[in-house]
Amino acid sequence: MSQAPDLLRVSLLARRFAGGNGISNISFSIPAGSVTGFIGVNGAGKSTTLRCIMGLLRPDAGEIHLFGAPASLAARARIGFLPEERGLFPHERAREAIAFHGRLKGMRRREALAAADRLLERIGLGARRNEKLASLSKGNAQRVQVLCALVHEPQLLLLDEPLSGLDPVGQTEMLSLLAEYRGRGGAVLFSTHSMASAEKVCDRVVMLSAGRTVFEGAIPDAAALSPHGAEVVTADGEGLTAAARSIGGHAILLGTGMGEAGRWQVLLPRHVTHPALVRALAEHAVPILNFQPIQASLEGAFWRLAEPAKSRAA
Repeated sequence: MSQAPDLLRVSLLARRFAGGNGISNISFSIPAGSVTGFIGVNGAGKSTTLRCIMGLLRPDAGEIHLFGAPASLAARARIGFLPEERGLFPHERAREAIAFHGRLKGMRRREALAAADRLLERIGLGARRNEKLASLSKGNAQRVQVLCALVHEPQLLLLDEPLSGLDPVGQTEMLSLLAEYRGRGGAVLFSTHSMASAEKVCDRVVMLSAGRTVFEGAIPDAAALSPHGAEVVTADGEGLTAAARSIGGHAILLGTGMGEAGRWQVLLPRHVTHPALVRALAEHAVPILNFQPIQASLEGAFWRLAEPAKSRAA
């Protein structure tokens, strides 16, 4: 039995701009039924990549395949896209705005209006379907914008910061809506610079740094690449540094506080345990005011992986 092709596959994508900004080596794939976080700081290349996928920018190099074939206008019509720049007219009514986007994707007017009504009811805005967008809160307007991307029941969603502007209740409702969409076999590429949002929503992650892909894989696999060690607060930086070196680690001063004490990050080889670090500190008579093991996290992994890419770009 042959495996279904990825809904999206990007290979060695490059797009440069004047001044040296842009992307130079972006590669990743999006399987059906997945929610993939698209992670990177501002300027890492997330929005440029999304624009190339949607045909809004022409790449200088690389390939984009959609639904198992080279990207085309027809294939892009099967995508729901929430761009970084929100583009709804404030004097449009919520129902009409959603239906308009459905008609742009080939839906009949009656069908598009019915879908808009259904989606608005789903997120609790059915009673406000005929209100102008200018009268809605920022969060509700954001939710309407996401519904514009969903109205034609796309097979793939490309979302740029979809939780921006939503309060906790709105975020929960939106994540529930996306979970239902995923359950029907759709896939989501979730662009964000919030590591916490990605860990909450996604099962896979693609990390960008300086216009390059630095990681692609499952969230647990990414988190496992976090730095290993501990944060230690002590007034004896010299003793701490010696203790770390004695077991193959090294110490980095993160900041000062608590009088003359400093907050240090001690990075250890993977095979060295936290108790071994505690013993080394005791052997060097280092007074410990606070000791906190570094927890495996997406953010920790990102900064560890992003550093080499930054160095290459410098």
